[in-house]
Amino acid sequence: MITSHSHSTGPKPETAGPVTARDLWALAGYTAFAGVLLAPLRHYVGKPKQVRRAKFKHDSFPLSTYPMFSTDRKGRIIVPHVVGLTAEGQRILLHHRHYGTGGLNQVRKQIARGVRGGHAAAIAQRYADSLAAERQEGRINGSSAGAIRRRREAAVVSVLVVRSRFIFADYFSAGEHSTLPKEETVRARCVVGATAELVEEPTA
Repeated sequence: MITSHSHSTGPKPETAGPVTARDLWALAGYTAFAGVLLAPLRHYVGKPKQVRRAKFKHDSFPLSTYPMFSTDRKGRIIVPHVVGLTAEGQRILLHHRHYGTGGLNQVRKQIARGVRGGHAAAIAQRYADSLAAERQEGRINGSSAGAIRRRREAAVVSVLVVRSRFIFADYFSAGEHSTLPKEETVRARCVVGATAELVEEPTA
């Protein structure tokens, strides 16, 4: 009897070559990239009070601790802002340029800072004076967006600086009054053409 023996002819496993300088540079690059991504976690080190303070001082993109992205709003938000009232009590949102020439976000921050600093009356006065000056100019004719806005604002008889609490679920619902605040406190009032006064009264 003749017995044959077969030998495996499959590919042999490859052995890793020596580490090159290119490999080391790649490893260093990946390590640096991971460090950049994880660097924002340093703002979470310390006592809760220190962490909250650091969140306001530093934006930590891409793992942002900035309040705009990280604050737990619990389904609601409190906004200091300015509204106009007509003689019939209709609320008119006034253009931010009545307060300043900056963008909307810049003016919004200035108003919020002013309300916190006790300057709500000055804010109301500034808006009311701007409305009065606009009416003297009489630029309400035309079909431009500015002319349409000025015609709408021409009906405003008084300006309120308010601090409103909005509920997200209500605001984004389809209800008739869904965009009205859940609660609101008037901080200052100014009749157009008159002098502003500080107040502190709930309206809703």
